[in-house]
Amino acid sequence: MTKAHHWLCIPSSPEATSAPGLPVEGAVGVKLLQWNVHWENKDAAGLAGIIAANHPDIIGLDELTLPLSNMAEALSAASGRPFRTQPRGSTWVGYGTDIFYNSEKWEALEGGAEAAACSGSRGGERAANWVVLQDRASGSKLITGGTHTSYCEHGCDTLHACELGHMYQKFMEMKSKFEDAPVVWMGDMNRNMHTHIIQELLRGHVGPTNFFPVADLARTQTNTYYKVSWAIDHIFGEGDAFRFVSGGRTSQGITGQHLVGADHFPIYADLQLVAPAR
Repeated sequence: MTKAHHWLCIPSSPEATSAPGLPVEGAVGVKLLQWNVHWENKDAAGLAGIIAANHPDIIGLDELTLPLSNMAEALSAASGRPFRTQPRGSTWVGYGTDIFYNSEKWEALEGGAEAAACSGSRGGERAANWVVLQDRASGSKLITGGTHTSYCEHGCDTLHACELGHMYQKFMEMKSKFEDAPVVWMGDMNRNMHTHIIQELLRGHVGPTNFFPVADLARTQTNTYYKVSWAIDHIFGEGDAFRFVSGGRTSQGITGQHLVGADHFPIYADLQLVAPAR
């Protein structure tokens, strides 16, 4: 189904700490975890154990090539909570960010995964994942998903804009259908926060198209690739809809070593959804 791909990364940033935010009364708690687990990794139980230790309720996994149902079962067994995979077909369509969610807390209303179909994508097809989740207790909705952009040693903004643009079009379709629900998305971008393509995303620009601005909701300050590098895995979302509580890399993983077969380390964002239910 896939071929061997090697992901290179760029030098490391210094460590920093983000101050936690204060809780907002009545807001919906949202804890997300994103992790590139490596395309050859078949250790569902090992991955689930690392993930469950962080108690996320929405999980985004990149380069996951084992059956989604197997991963959902492993997450449920490790966490003691019923995890389900986002609505999508069973056929692999490209490297995106597969979403899993705690179905006790969230109900999936709509979702999918499609190939980005961009000429020149490197290391395999890229995909856009999306899902609309509704908090069962409050009725608040959010749109999540993600992608995994191609690796280009010196950057390839036009290609990345194509790969990202397909995902953003799906987000806009869901925002139109679900009363402008806010977006929070995750993925391995193969680019750090200081690069042009990421700075443009923060302003709401994907190539020549304007969408909506996002904020860095994980605020990761250390390497996410197992070798020393900047953070290239990210969690982005509409900043006026989500309040940062804490985030960054989890405490798991040692630089220079794989983590249960993964060549990246997991990151998380503990947030509060402060946008009102519609």
